[in-house]
Formats: sequence, structure tokens, C-alpha cells
Amino acid sequence: MWKTITSAAIFFGLSSLPVAVGLAVASDDHVCHAPQGMAAMSHEAAAKFGETLGYRITRIETEHGCYELSGTDKHGAEVELTLNPYDGNIVKNAETRR
Repeated sequence: MWKTITSAAIFFGLSSLPVAVGLAVASDDHVCHAPQGMAAMSHEAAAKFGETLGYRITRIETEHGCYELSGTDKHGAEVELTLNPYDGNIVKNAETRR
């Protein structure tokens, strides 16, 4: 009986793994939607915003409606910010130390 219960637990545990991994991947993709009648900030304004946070912004790309700002911090570590260009909220902040 324990063998059957253990086998069932392993089967159901492993079969739900792709769902959990899929949710983790999906939650990493950010989408920024424009509220009706609201315009996105310019890339120049986004770069200035990043600079006010202490970063040197070297590249800005638009993905899924969000701005991805890349650059370095005051210590020279690479940073990437995902910014909602409609409300100015930082959706994701990643730093890579060298």
C-alpha cells in the first residue's frame, strides 16, 4: 500500500512540475499597459529617471510595453531596470556584480 501511495505522490508531484515552472516563467514576463488617454514618458525622461536613481543608463529598449533600461551603477556593476513608462513604477530591478 505504501508503494502505491508513494508512486502516486511522485507521479502527481512530477506532473505538476511543468505547471509550476511555467508559472515562474510567465511571472517573469512583465507587461505594461497604457491607461486610457495616458501617454508614455519619452526615452529621454526614462534615462533621466534612471540617473536620479544613481545609474548611468546606456541603452533603452521597449518590450511588452515596458522600458528596459540597461547601464551601470556607481560601482560599475551592470544593472537592468524594467520600467512602466506610464506610471514610472519599477517593475523589475536586476544588478550583476563584476
